[in-house]
Amino acid sequence: MLSLLRPLTRGGVFIFLTAFCGSLLAHSLPGKPRMDFVPPVPGTYKLEAIQSATDGNVLDSDGRPYRLAQFTTGKITLLSFIYTYCSDPVGCPLAYETFIEVHDKVVADPALKGRVRFASLSFDPANDSPQAMKVYGGKFAQRDAPLPWHFLTTRGYKELVPILDSYGQDVSIDLDASGKPTRTLSHMLKVFLIDRRGVVREIYTTAFLLPQVLLNDIKTLVLEENKKGR
Repeated sequence: MLSLLRPLTRGGVFIFLTAFCGSLLAHSLPGKPRMDFVPPVPGTYKLEAIQSATDGNVLDSDGRPYRLAQFTTGKITLLSFIYTYCSDPVGCPLAYETFIEVHDKVVADPALKGRVRFASLSFDPANDSPQAMKVYGGKFAQRDAPLPWHFLTTRGYKELVPILDSYGQDVSIDLDASGKPTRTLSHMLKVFLIDRRGVVREIYTTAFLLPQVLLNDIKTLVLEENKKGR
């Protein structure tokens, strides 16, 4: 749960985001987890139901209000919680880079066409306006993108906190030496794989946020759906 609900001032956010996203695409992140094992073949294992995906009020990158359930049902969804100012190499930038790698693999696989979406929800609504989320998403936030990737925020902490609590996503604002809040948020990176019924089937932390692992789990859910005729 967010421990300090106070707006922070951020100057030059759009310049920062544009430079950040360009750098992210051009360079691999330091501290990126390595896959030192062979992941199981899709369909040879089962992903258990963990919990129902939580609903709540959100805004898309055009500022339009939606229920979060509209982005976590109907397709297999990868959901991440991020904030645009995060610079921790094993935090939000890692999730972004991993999503890009999985994105490209999904788009290249005809069997996954129309079956998958991504959603990135900010836990910093004081600074991450819909426009900031659109800039952060760049070309991936465009409506005609080959794979839907929704960059979401909320009107404020009142709407955000229940969502974070239900997903077990703890967040706190770091303080400087004088006890004043900084721009840095402390959080544990989590990514949620949600099936088309809105059930969380896997939760990834940094050590297992590996593109091939995520892709194989997505394919496993697609095979499961095919067997059930969905």
